[in-house]
Amino acid sequence: MTIALSRVDYVSVGVTSRGTTRILPPTDPKQTQKFVVGDHDGILQVFGMKKGELQALFKSLPGPKINKMILGGSMETARDKIFVAYGNSVKGFTKKGKLFLDFDTSLLDPISALYVLGPNLAACARDLYHRYYDCKDADSYLAGEILHDVVLLPGDNSMVYAILACGDCAVRVLHGTMRPTVLRLPSIPTVLAVYREKEVESTERVLLGTIDGRVGLLNLQGNKTLRITWLINSMGSEVTSLDTFELQDGMDILIGRQDGIVEVFTFPDEDTSPCLRYRYNAGESISTVIGGIIGAIGYPEVLVTTYSGRIFGLTTKPPGLLEAGQSDTVIAKLKLEIHQLEEKLVEERETTNFTADPLAPLILAVKHRMALHEEDASYSLSVELDTSIDNILIQSNTPIVLLDVENNSAVVSLSMCNPKEGNFVLATYRCQINTNRLEMRLRTIEGQPGTLQIYVTSQVQPKCCRRISIPIYALSLHKRQHIDDADTLPEGPFNELRLNGSFTIAEMHAWLSLVLPDVPERPHLYENDAILTYKSSFIGTILKCRYKKGNAIFSGENISSIIILRDILTREATKRKIKLEVFCDVAVGSISRVLELIRPQLDAVHELIEKIKILDVLEEFELKTNPKENLCSQYQDLIANEQNIRSQLAKDPEILNRLHGVITDLYVDWERAKGARRINSKFAAEKLNDSLESRDFLQLLQIFTGNAIST
Repeated sequence: MTIALSRVDYVSVGVTSRGTTRILPPTDPKQTQKFVVGDHDGILQVFGMKKGELQALFKSLPGPKINKMILGGSMETARDKIFVAYGNSVKGFTKKGKLFLDFDTSLLDPISALYVLGPNLAACARDLYHRYYDCKDADSYLAGEILHDVVLLPGDNSMVYAILACGDCAVRVLHGTMRPTVLRLPSIPTVLAVYREKEVESTERVLLGTIDGRVGLLNLQGNKTLRITWLINSMGSEVTSLDTFELQDGMDILIGRQDGIVEVFTFPDEDTSPCLRYRYNAGESISTVIGGIIGAIGYPEVLVTTYSGRIFGLTTKPPGLLEAGQSDTVIAKLKLEIHQLEEKLVEERETTNFTADPLAPLILAVKHRMALHEEDASYSLSVELDTSIDNILIQSNTPIVLLDVENNSAVVSLSMCNPKEGNFVLATYRCQINTNRLEMRLRTIEGQPGTLQIYVTSQVQPKCCRRISIPIYALSLHKRQHIDDADTLPEGPFNELRLNGSFTIAEMHAWLSLVLPDVPERPHLYENDAILTYKSSFIGTILKCRYKKGNAIFSGENISSIIILRDILTREATKRKIKLEVFCDVAVGSISRVLELIRPQLDAVHELIEKIKILDVLEEFELKTNPKENLCSQYQDLIANEQNIRSQLAKDPEILNRLHGVITDLYVDWERAKGARRINSKFAAEKLNDSLESRDFLQLLQIFTGNAIST
């Protein structure tokens, strides 16, 4: 059941953060709704339709960057008060722009999430949640994890429930000062939105979006039990905004994504599942999607705000009606606006030759994100500007592999590099005109940490360049696991690294943040010990970290992970002149465990390669022209599935070499851990080559252990 929507461009503002556009509740059913938006220039604006055109009803002076915005009001009344977060302060405005609240919170860091419910104001900064009642301290919670979003739901006896979207793949429910209820998720929740029908918000249902593109419905029951029903379980780009609204024929789910996609799904019921009704690509990341009636009475629409500040509607009003309804006065105003835009364009072109003051250089507003894709153990790197991108230069002082991206239309140029000078990769992406967002794909090599430098230039301001530094972790392909799931993890065999010294928990935690990705803001303590558990997204081995003051124990199935940790942690201790006692115990059974995990992948790749060889031979001898008469059923099936078979290997053509490289590194690190003679990767590859080619795992084990293994 598709729906036809037409784009209507309204206005452009400055760069926007997520959730900084809101639609004010209707005051008259015969009128359209007003909307309010805040940008990084600190400007708050209220817009509304008058005489068929959009007009600014209020505009504040520039100020500090607006991080978040939410509507609030007294209980049981319309939520028509505007609350915005500037730094660690909150200001309140009426819908006419009158300031009625200027409140400095007790938070030290900028507010990253904000919600208002009656006299309750909840604000989050980094890993700290704080709730205020009538601007007075009510309760707080230190999560130890990045808090991405917060909503408040009403409880009994004037109590409220606070629902937190946490960076450790969990949703936490707070009820006063009681211990929070934790709901574990398969991915990091990034957005929370209270389910609403028209202007009535639910007291128990909340929509949730994740970093890998899923959408779920949280149901809060009276005893603080939180349950989730996954509405959209297919993975995709990160969800940046959510809303529910009735566009046409029932309630819909409105979704905005990091890659610029806007989607409309039907809201499921007992008999049906969500169905995609509409999809639109805005070309840049979405800051906010919200449903309302903006452009014309009786025609609901999706109001969309992008990162660069473009605001447009996807309306149910047919395009023909948009043209037929134009009066001569409106057409004259449009012509005047076009003329003004042409003059502005000429002015912009003339200023391109203007030399900026070197003491006050222009600063590009660059947004970037680097996320791990577990399915192929690669990283997605997205870079976005509020203007058109000219070039992106990538420089790395550690080996990385740049991969092809289907929707990447940029022209890539690779330059020769000298690793001895600290340059392993130097590449330039030259973008096409009007490209605001570019997505790249890369693969790291574990055990080789470094820094990825990104230089971005704009087509509008070619002389202005912005640099971004992104760390490449030594164990970059490891993903943190839930502490609650530690009991379900395998119990061995594990290699073990023990460190004793005069370090503190905080110090060891800081050292680990140099080695492992996604280390929490603060160490989580369990019985006075801090615990971290990681799993390799490539081969599936487990790494457990347990540390306290003066003592740390690291247990890993893969000896390579243990050796990498040992090298970096001892180096950091040496820098700070901290003496460490280092003990490393190796488990012979860990070798067979790692090989067991790798073997299915090796077998699958070899089978795929053999199928492609057969297809190449059939093509060479022209036996695919009439396969039904000349070939057996097995070869006929291969030809029927040829496209799928070739595409599987095309996704990662170097997968076989990568798997061989893991086993080679395993052998090198195994010899180091035993205290035997040091060997290099070339020697190890030559020694293992025959066994790897034949996939003789018994022979591989014999090489590792040095003992004959009977069959």
